[in-house]
Amino acid sequence: MRGSKALTLLFFILLGFTASAQSERQALERQKQDLLKKIQQTQKILSQTEEKKDNSLGRLRALNNQIRSRSSLITAIKSEVGLLDEKIAEDQSIIDAMEGDLNALKSEYAQMIYATQKQNAGFNKLTFLFASSTFNQLFMRMKYIQQYGDARKKQGEQIVLVQSDLQDQIAEVQVSREEKQGLLTDELTENRKLQGLQSQQRSLISKLEQQEDEIRRELRRQIASEKELTNRIDAIIEAERRAALANSIDMSSLTEAFAEEKGKLPWPVEEGFVSSKYGTHKHPTLKRVTLNNKGIDIQTTKDAYVKSIFAGKVVGVMSIAGQGNTVLIQHGEFFTAYSRLKAVTVQKDQEVQIGERLGQVLTNSKNVSEMKLRINAPKGTVNPESWLQSKINQP
Repeated sequence: MRGSKALTLLFFILLGFTASAQSERQALERQKQDLLKKIQQTQKILSQTEEKKDNSLGRLRALNNQIRSRSSLITAIKSEVGLLDEKIAEDQSIIDAMEGDLNALKSEYAQMIYATQKQNAGFNKLTFLFASSTFNQLFMRMKYIQQYGDARKKQGEQIVLVQSDLQDQIAEVQVSREEKQGLLTDELTENRKLQGLQSQQRSLISKLEQQEDEIRRELRRQIASEKELTNRIDAIIEAERRAALANSIDMSSLTEAFAEEKGKLPWPVEEGFVSSKYGTHKHPTLKRVTLNNKGIDIQTTKDAYVKSIFAGKVVGVMSIAGQGNTVLIQHGEFFTAYSRLKAVTVQKDQEVQIGERLGQVLTNSKNVSEMKLRINAPKGTVNPESWLQSKINQP
């Protein structure tokens, strides 16, 4: 019957908001939660840099990270609002179709009732049955009466079913609209927070630009100390490789074990963000100044523990002005260096396991807690970010 076809059609329409769309929204929800956690972590770091009331590059980098995170969160919210708009439009089209089918079912049912009443006015079922000339005709007339009654009953049941589904669909649209309104409120709130952060960013950049001479002097000291650190690390690595060669030590298994973990290594600190990336990039405030980072700088919280990202042997513990303490660990032909530690809890020649604490991060005079991670491969330094596992505190 027409009602059955209508309900079948509605079933397929209800599948219009596909599993892929639902999966996309779930992914957006997970992304939002990750971003909110990242924002919360960065806020702790930002608050720490504000305690000294000093203008610092560390504070600027924390602000920049917050701005990127807030912008990503707003984008995720907008995407979710877009999905809800599509769902509401689709649900509304379903409601329109169901209302049309419901009206048609009611019209058909009314016609059936009218026809029945009209027939019953001068119609007697017993007379109709006993007027049959043969037994077969009697059977067919009984079957007709039964089928007609069943049809009326089924039509009534379908009307009740469609009415119920229609009410559910209307309620679903209402829920979606409320969710959308909540998301729009969240978006407005996040936009206001973003504007506040951007205002702080502009003000801080302006103040830092007025401190150009001081920043340049600090940069020269930093470059000199990092050069000294690089030379010390390179010397130790070269000595270890020569010793292994002279003593015919096979390091291939350790080298392969480390190489197989590319993209899966844990981060050296629990919380934080990459404040300075690997390789060459522009200075955040000094014009026409390019930095060349041999590792990555990770800004984290005060007194954060720094942990080994892979099992290995400590081949060097050194202290250099401007870089704090550094722990150098060998993993076959690979070496990892953890710098800017205020305290070290391991010693040379000690075997360490993955995740073992090496020390605590150093906090500088401007209340910025930042450590540096380097990875030396057989042919030189590599980008640590491509070796570490993806996680929320990755920028």
